[in-house]
Amino acid sequence: MSGLRERLERLRGSSSTGKPGADAAAEGAAGGTSGAEPAEQLHEAFEKLGVGRIDNEYGSFLLRRRAYSLDYRHGYYELGALLRYAPWLDRVAYRQNGKGRTIEQVPPEPLNAAQLLFLDTETTGLGVGAGNVPFMIGIGYVEPEQGQLIVEQTLIRHPGEEKAMLHYLLGRLARCTHLATYNGRSFDWPVLAGRFILNGWRSTGAEPGHLDFLHPSRALWRNTLESCRLSRIEEERLGIARGPDVPGSLAPELYVRYLGDGDASHLEGVYLHNERDVLTLVALASHFGALLSGEATGGAAGAGVPEGAEELYRTAAWLDTHGRPELSEPLFQTLAGREDPSAARWWMQTALRYKRLGRMEQAVRLWERAARRAEQSPFPSFEAHVELAMHYEHRAKDYAKALKYAEQALELALRRFGSLRETPRSREEREGLRRRVERLRRKAGFS
Repeated sequence: MSGLRERLERLRGSSSTGKPGADAAAEGAAGGTSGAEPAEQLHEAFEKLGVGRIDNEYGSFLLRRRAYSLDYRHGYYELGALLRYAPWLDRVAYRQNGKGRTIEQVPPEPLNAAQLLFLDTETTGLGVGAGNVPFMIGIGYVEPEQGQLIVEQTLIRHPGEEKAMLHYLLGRLARCTHLATYNGRSFDWPVLAGRFILNGWRSTGAEPGHLDFLHPSRALWRNTLESCRLSRIEEERLGIARGPDVPGSLAPELYVRYLGDGDASHLEGVYLHNERDVLTLVALASHFGALLSGEATGGAAGAGVPEGAEELYRTAAWLDTHGRPELSEPLFQTLAGREDPSAARWWMQTALRYKRLGRMEQAVRLWERAARRAEQSPFPSFEAHVELAMHYEHRAKDYAKALKYAEQALELALRRFGSLRETPRSREEREGLRRRVERLRRKAGFS
């Protein structure tokens, strides 16, 4: 990207200095061309997209503004669903910003949809270093009184416009309490924070709270989808068919072409890609809020029960972690009642949950089913037998039964490890089982 940075430097314009103000949001808020300088003729592709020039005390930049009715449907969800489901996202926000405190210790306060600023940047490269410049910033926010979701996209034509663009963004940030992003906590926000510093603002106020939807997406779908890219999730879980699209990875190259010849048509696909990403963030926010509310409809949620066993378990565990055991419990029970092989591997995880909750009768039933399934496997696990041995030794005090399960665990371990190259870990596990058998034989009176 060194060539791009050099090109940007050659185009650098002068920028003024000063302190940012929260009133920047008012500039250009009335429409996509509000504040446009009539003396300047923008490229026809910009005019086609509804892009206009915005001026403020730090210079100028380009802005595109679109208003969507809240009844506009983006995949399974209308945009207005955010008003209904945003309050439930307080649990996600609290886990990401609660500094280690649990929901039970300090209950979160409900969020309001109008407090959220959806954000997605297009940058000149990867990483969060000083050489990575956000040339386009897409933001979305709800105006409930007008019944609209507003999507705005800023663009800089050279580095001299960056400070004016960042000043405008600060005005929008002043209206929100949380940034809703996809990997924004690790990428978008650090990039922007670095640009604020490089433009002379050491402090821009308190950092907004984060609602980074990459983390819950990975928690639910990291193994059940081909990838956790936003484009994959919107197609597989949100019912969004994006159609022809410019990949985000091509955005820097297309920006370079625009810088080279001034032809704004290179950026049409970048604008549309960024706009769709912002809309998808709104739909994803509604989806997670719907899951937490218990009213999830469509997609993987269906009637609240995912089809795949792993997604079923991960959804239940996610709801449990976010303080919704009344919703997670039916999912755990559904998983425990299934007999298909894909569900069996998750019986152990479900049984461990029952163990933590002190519901040993349910845990033992699952361990026994998992143990029977393992004994029939050509490459068996022995974890269920170990759990049963511990249960009957330490809780039930039935040493004969504990010994039976310990001996079976050792037999399964020998069968499992016999077909593999021995490792220090496998040797340690095998010797640990032998010591357990010897101890239980003494307790049971057999030696």
